Amino acid sequence: MNDPLSLVGGVLLVLGALAFLLTAIGMLRSRDAISRINNLSPATGFGLPLIIIGSLLHEGAQGRLSVMGVVAAVVAIFAALVVSSVGSNLLARAAYRSQDELDPRTVGNAMSPYEQLPDPGVEPDHDHRSRRRRTSTDEPRADG
Repeated sequence: MNDPLSLVGGVLLVLGALAFLLTAIGMLRSRDAISRINNLSPATGFGLPLIIIGSLLHEGAQGRLSVMGVVAAVVAIFAALVVSSVGSNLLARAAYRSQDELDPRTVGNAMSPYEQLPDPGVEPDHDHRSRRRRTSTDEPRADG
């Protein structure tokens, strides 16, 4: 392991494993399903690519690197990022539909029927009240 390429590969492997360890600790400390899903991103977006690149560099240091190995590594990283984002979205929807209690520190529940998003047809007035924006289909007002 005196080769610099092998050393860099080993460092990347350790950093990737550390990302997985910190993700696992974060998941144990999370209080609701949405926070646990969010805690998966360091492992899937940072840890897994580091492990794949580290193993690729380690194989390159041993002289076993091939073009197909590089292509497989790139495809694996891309597939992991795509699958993790789709999987996180589906897990979040399932957690929301299960109506599990959210931790009070989790903010921004945009899927909640009780949290109303602003109406695009309403604009705030200067005195912080809302008035409806006029459109071309509105009838003319009596005051002008």
